[in-house]
Amino acid sequence: MHINPIDNVDTAVIAIGSAMFGVTFLFLAVAWLKRNFHPIRAKNLPLTTAMFIAGVLWFVGDIPMNGHVLLKGSFSNCKEWNIWVRVLFCFVYTTALISRCYALDRVFIQNRPTRGLIYYLPTVLLLAFVLGYSIVTEALSSKLTIGYDKELELCSTTKGYVYVTLSLLWVNWLIIIFMMIRLRNIQSTFNEFYEFLFICAFGIAAMVKTNVVHYTHPKYPLVRGYRIAETLGDAFVINAIILIIIAYPVVMSIWQPHEYEHTWLLRLRTDGLQNMYDANMNIREDFSQSYARMNTSVNQPAKKMARPNANPFIDMPEYALHVDQNGMATLRAPEPNSPTDETTVTSRYSDHSMITVDEYEKFRHIL
Repeated sequence: MHINPIDNVDTAVIAIGSAMFGVTFLFLAVAWLKRNFHPIRAKNLPLTTAMFIAGVLWFVGDIPMNGHVLLKGSFSNCKEWNIWVRVLFCFVYTTALISRCYALDRVFIQNRPTRGLIYYLPTVLLLAFVLGYSIVTEALSSKLTIGYDKELELCSTTKGYVYVTLSLLWVNWLIIIFMMIRLRNIQSTFNEFYEFLFICAFGIAAMVKTNVVHYTHPKYPLVRGYRIAETLGDAFVINAIILIIIAYPVVMSIWQPHEYEHTWLLRLRTDGLQNMYDANMNIREDFSQSYARMNTSVNQPAKKMARPNANPFIDMPEYALHVDQNGMATLRAPEPNSPTDETTVTSRYSDHSMITVDEYEKFRHIL
């Protein structure tokens, strides 16, 4: 398959879009290399990687559909490029976002684990619907959906097909917005609400852009400015959403790995999560080792640790925990001859600041 861009500007568009994905790929590669870094593990790397792959294929589908290359040979198969590459993986991308929202909703709102048939069923149903829609669209006549216009040398879509497809995409984004509202009380350690706030802003902006362009200029691939805006706009949103999720923890895993991880773990105790529940406990000593499965169930009473000094929230000889007058906890380098043992550190906390079994289970399901 030989790619023939229309002109140098279209070549530049393809190069810029590819560069965006290259940057995101580098972040993902570092994330996988540092996948045991707790703040990165909390970002669900397999699902984020699935989003990236879907985004790449979405971008690949944009290139011929937005008229950046001469539609010769296999590129003239407009139905296949639009239905099975561009639209399909656009839906897969948003479905992955919905799955991410649903996983957090299961853990933090429903207090249920991220496993079992009920957990996977919504995602399976969404993907089945998308697949069914693609099959139906493929079976319909090109006159009702999309086909190659030899006179204009571009892929031409009917208004009905465009409106139905965009409406279904709007449904996906409305589901994401609804889930985001449900997740608004997730505490600051995970930053999920703020992440989804920006994600929804980017997603809605992209949807409005696409709707306006398709409604006002049905033959927009013939207009250089519109096809550039569509392709680069999609590429920017696809990559920006992924970077919103993983960029900060990846940067901190390189810049200040130990300080950031210690602070992040401490905030699991001090950012208010304990207010969501009543029971209190000390973390098992294997908590810092890959958040291994607990022997106790979610609602069972806490077990005492065999070695209290193994608590990752406390056993930090290189840093001292400081709590200001507002109750905010930070890590500071210990002063000379200042005690940093467990008694000194834990004496600054009230009993209700200890993490609960329910909270631990929630962290384990996310991580």
